[in-house]
Amino acid sequence: MGLESWAKKWNPPESTSETVGQKLRNFISPPPPIRNQIIQAVYRIQGQISKLDYSLAKLQSYDKMLFEKVVNSLVEGDKSKATMYANELAEVRKMAKVIITVRYALERVRLRLETAMVFGDVNATLAPAIVALKQVAGHLKGMMPDVFTELMEVDESLQAAMMQMTAHVPIALDNAYVSEEASKILKDASIVAEQRLKEHFPDLPSFEKVAAQGERTSEGNGK
Repeated sequence: MGLESWAKKWNPPESTSETVGQKLRNFISPPPPIRNQIIQAVYRIQGQISKLDYSLAKLQSYDKMLFEKVVNSLVEGDKSKATMYANELAEVRKMAKVIITVRYALERVRLRLETAMVFGDVNATLAPAIVALKQVAGHLKGMMPDVFTELMEVDESLQAAMMQMTAHVPIALDNAYVSEEASKILKDASIVAEQRLKEHFPDLPSFEKVAAQGERTSEGNGK
């Protein structure tokens, strides 16, 4: 497809087959240019990524505090208290894993949107991003409802943009290619999330390990 064809898709000429009602509606409240809709979606997604980063920073701070309490309880020989803090820590890390996974999935969705703006390849680039975005948003429905709502609005606006770009033809969001590409976006994000989780959330020490370290410290001080 040549540059002229892409230009027509980004800024389609007035259709001669439009009804009077459609022309009147577009005159009163014209739809925003498709490129602007995608740019707006990119900014809105980046805004939600920033919110996730803020929440993750708070979780990391809380995780650090709980980690220290677990270690101190083990040093003091209080297994029950250490277990209580460890259970709370496990819940914090479950939330952190979800947030990290969603965060990196959103980064990949954003990259897809930016690619769609450059190349204009809607079906191959934008459709998988729409499917992945909806799936990612679902993970935050109960945890961060404000972010979930915002992402669902972005998803709806992208579907509308895609409808506009494909001349109101129904969008094929459930074909094999789109599903596979969307799964790839989520899988890649999950792999990165696992790596980041290991980097920022250290493993808890066992009671036996802490006790052994304590014994070595005591022996060293006695010399």
